[in-house]
Amino acid sequence: LYAGLMIDADGTPKVLEYNCRFGDPETQPILMRLKSSLVELCLAGTRGELDKTDVEWDSRTALGVVMAAGGYPEAYNKGDEITGLGNTGSAKVFQAGTRVQDGKTLTNGGRVLCVTALGDSVKEAQQQAYKAVRAIDWKDVYYRTDIGHKAIAREDT
Repeated sequence: LYAGLMIDADGTPKVLEYNCRFGDPETQPILMRLKSSLVELCLAGTRGELDKTDVEWDSRTALGVVMAAGGYPEAYNKGDEITGLGNTGSAKVFQAGTRVQDGKTLTNGGRVLCVTALGDSVKEAQQQAYKAVRAIDWKDVYYRTDIGHKAIAREDT
């Protein structure tokens, strides 16, 4: 369950939305920290046994960077070859807007990838994620370069 929040100047949170989708870029860093079996947790949920199930989490911070097709959310190209997916180190790459054709991974949507990494701090997770992002390329790739900066500023104070 993901809550989209707007935080007022005085720090008061206001809920804008609730989401519960595994494909959301907000969910993927959370899943990166899950050490327990997701399948077992889902099965326990269907049996009404979640309250009897131990869930184990990685204590490290996770951070995800969405890589989008240039022009997204407006008009964007599909069918561009993605290179560098095998050069991402320990980061995990969640594919959303991709397809495989003739053994090549191609863009096939606006939000194409979410590159997610773990670190002992937000700064370390950010560094690992962006290192992996820089290893991946396709024509007109776009990604934000400010993911995690506010959390790092809080971490440094």
